Amino acid sequence: MVVLQWVPYNWDIGSFHSAGVDLIQGSLPTASTTVTSFGTFQGLLYVAFGVNTTVVSIANSFIAVLIPIPVVYLASKLYGDILTSTRGLVALVLFLPLPFFFLTIPMRDALSTFTVLCTLALIVHVLSTRDVLMGLPLACLLAVTYLLRPEWGMVLFLGFLAGATIVLYNTFEIQTSYPTLLATGGLLGGLGFVLFAEFMYSFDRVNAELSYRSSGGAVYLEGMQYSSWLDFLVAAPGRAIYFQFAPFPMHIETVYHALAFISTVYIVVFVISAARSLYVCETDEVVLVILLVVYLAGITGYGLINSNFGTNVRHRIPFTFLLLVFAAPVIQRWELSVRHRLSVWPDENQQHGPKQREAEKLDGDV
Repeated sequence: MVVLQWVPYNWDIGSFHSAGVDLIQGSLPTASTTVTSFGTFQGLLYVAFGVNTTVVSIANSFIAVLIPIPVVYLASKLYGDILTSTRGLVALVLFLPLPFFFLTIPMRDALSTFTVLCTLALIVHVLSTRDVLMGLPLACLLAVTYLLRPEWGMVLFLGFLAGATIVLYNTFEIQTSYPTLLATGGLLGGLGFVLFAEFMYSFDRVNAELSYRSSGGAVYLEGMQYSSWLDFLVAAPGRAIYFQFAPFPMHIETVYHALAFISTVYIVVFVISAARSLYVCETDEVVLVILLVVYLAGITGYGLINSNFGTNVRHRIPFTFLLLVFAAPVIQRWELSVRHRLSVWPDENQQHGPKQREAEKLDGDV
C-alpha cells in the first residue's frame, strides 16, 4: 500500500479488480480471457474477504511463500543426492528484491508463477517416475496455466514433449548423441514456431503487440518491426538475450531504471553459477532436457514480443527461479560457506557420521 503509490507504472491492477467485481455482481467481464481468468480468482477472494485489493496482496503473499516447494523439488530431481541442503535456495526464492515486491502486489504474477512451477514439477514427476496416474492432475494444471498465461501453457507443453522424447529414447535404448539431440531440438523448435504463429499470434498481431509493448519510459529496441517470418527467426536469439538481461547500463536514465538494473546484476551471477553447476555436476538427463527446453523456449517467446524492461522484470520471474534451480549446487556452496563463517551447520549433519560432516566442512572451506 505504501510502495505502490510511488511506482510510476500503469499496471493492470484496475483491470483485474474490475473483472473480479463484475463477476461477483453477476455481469460478464469485457476484459481478455487471461484477465478474466485471474479476475475469477480475485472475485472469489472478494466474496470471502471483502472487495479490497489489499486482500489480493495478502493472498499473493501466502502463495509466494509456497513457491520454494516446487523450486526445491525441481532442483532435487535435477541433481539428486548432490544437494544436501536447500535452505540457501529457499532464501533466494523468498527474498530476491524485485520478485519479493512483484509477487506481493495485487496482480497475477504470484499465482501464475506458482502454477507454472507446480505444473513443471508435475511434468518432471510424471516423466521421471513414469507415474501415469498423475497425468490427469497434470492435464488440469496445464489447462489452468493456459488460462492464466497461454504462452506458458505452450512452453510447458513443449517441455513435456521434449522430456517424453528422451524417455522414449531410453526405453528403446536409442543412443542420445549430439546429432540426435540436435535433430530433436530442431523438430521441437519447429513445433514451437508453429504453435506460436498459428495459435498464439498472427504476423500482423506480432507487430501490433511489439508496438503496444514498445511504450513507456523503459523501452529497448524502440521502433523495431518484423517484415517477414524470417526476420522474426533471425531476431529471436538477440531478443531473447535482451529479455533475460535488460536493462543494460546504457538504458539507465532514472532511479527506477537503476532499481531494475539490480535484477540484471543478480541474473548474470545466476547464469554463471548455473553454467558452472551444469558443467561440473551430474544431472538427470530427462529433467535437464525438460528444464532447458522450457527455459530456452520461454525466454525466446517472451523476447520476441516484449520491448519494455519494466515489464520484463515481472515476466522473467519464473525464469529467474529456473536459473536458481540450475545453480543449486553453487548456491549450496554459498550457504555452507556462510554457515562455516557463522559456525552454524545444517541440521542434516546431525544425522550423518563424522566423515560426512568432515567432508561437508571441507566442501564449505573450498
